[in-house]
Amino acid sequence: MKNNRSVFSRFFSHDITLLVLAFLLAFVAWFVISMSEESEENKTITDIPVTIELPDTAIEDGLHLYGADDLKASVEVKGNRVMLGTLTASDIQVTANQSSSMVSVGTYTLSLTAKQNSLKTNYTIVKEKLSPSTATVYVDKEKEEEFTIDNQITVQLDDSTHYASVALSKSKVIVSGPENHVNQIASVAVVDNITGLSGDSQKTINEDLVFLDDDGEKLYLPYVKTDIGTVEATISVLPVAEVSLRVDVANAPSNYPNITIDPPTVKIAGPQDALDNIKDNKVTIGSLDFTKLKNEGNKQKFDITLPSGCKVISGETSATAYIDLNSYYSTTVAAKVTTKLDSSKYTVEFASNNAEIVINGPEDLINAISSSDVTAIADFTGLLDGADKDSAVSISAPLKISLGSDYSDCWVYGTYTVNANVTKK
Repeated sequence: MKNNRSVFSRFFSHDITLLVLAFLLAFVAWFVISMSEESEENKTITDIPVTIELPDTAIEDGLHLYGADDLKASVEVKGNRVMLGTLTASDIQVTANQSSSMVSVGTYTLSLTAKQNSLKTNYTIVKEKLSPSTATVYVDKEKEEEFTIDNQITVQLDDSTHYASVALSKSKVIVSGPENHVNQIASVAVVDNITGLSGDSQKTINEDLVFLDDDGEKLYLPYVKTDIGTVEATISVLPVAEVSLRVDVANAPSNYPNITIDPPTVKIAGPQDALDNIKDNKVTIGSLDFTKLKNEGNKQKFDITLPSGCKVISGETSATAYIDLNSYYSTTVAAKVTTKLDSSKYTVEFASNNAEIVINGPEDLINAISSSDVTAIADFTGLLDGADKDSAVSISAPLKISLGSDYSDCWVYGTYTVNANVTKK
């Protein structure tokens, strides 16, 4: 027994032992105090989802709730330190009061309430420390509409010999959201002003979509969404050239008056190799078919089409070709209808052996031309494929009209067909 007391005395006689023992006793005391209900602390719980629900009657009426999806709240709670250390946002529920009133289109400001949402109960919610204390939402029917994206990107260049072309990666966008908000949108655009580009350069940037009203003013519509986020705009700085416009002719006489085009020239921009390949600096925009031209003043409008990668930059989208044929005369000639079908293989019976053909030309030639100067040949190319032997086929065949060599300054007006019964032998 004496030895045991001696050991115990020696144990407590060391300073290090006493320090360790003091630390352990202090920790136990701190733990007991921390767990006691009388020792409370405050803590703020953040990122608590806010729950707002539409009444069933509103849903049945096709209404939707906007502005509630990403709402988060924070609230202060009070309790002992250990309990507070275990609390998370899922232990608290934040809901909206008066949500049952949301039964028609409009904006609603609702007060929020926080309450316990788990088995952890050894804490209290400081309700006046709920932030935000209200939530503003919007109720309306859903509407979806497709818009063509309006390109309102301007590029400022100091060099007049070059032009900036802007190409968008998307041409259409689908907009969805509250019906009353979507109805305010007159257009969806990309709007920007680009500077600092030089000749023969290219730049690609991402542009945000902007909602515009009827006056071109920007609209702030946070509840309206688009099916695409941004649009990629590719800006190409291209060389500029002025080109003449021309038209081809078809079925034309040997000689005819000059064709005038309005406008006679346009300014275009495009890759240098494309501009270099424009022969004689002239662009063909279409063809005048003389079978459609009367002996009078004739106008025909053509869209201006350019080589790939080029565009008109002077504003024109079409041009008009004019030819004055008022000085020419017209007559009708009964031409004999013939065919080049092999008579040893086919029998052809025409509904009419003559075709009334309108011929236009100079006065002296029109007065002289006769039936013998006009040839009308029925063209059965491709029309008799699969015809049965000894079986008659009723066919409407086009007529190929040609004039004698003395009448090369005349032209045939109109197109003609002939009805025939053809039997394969």
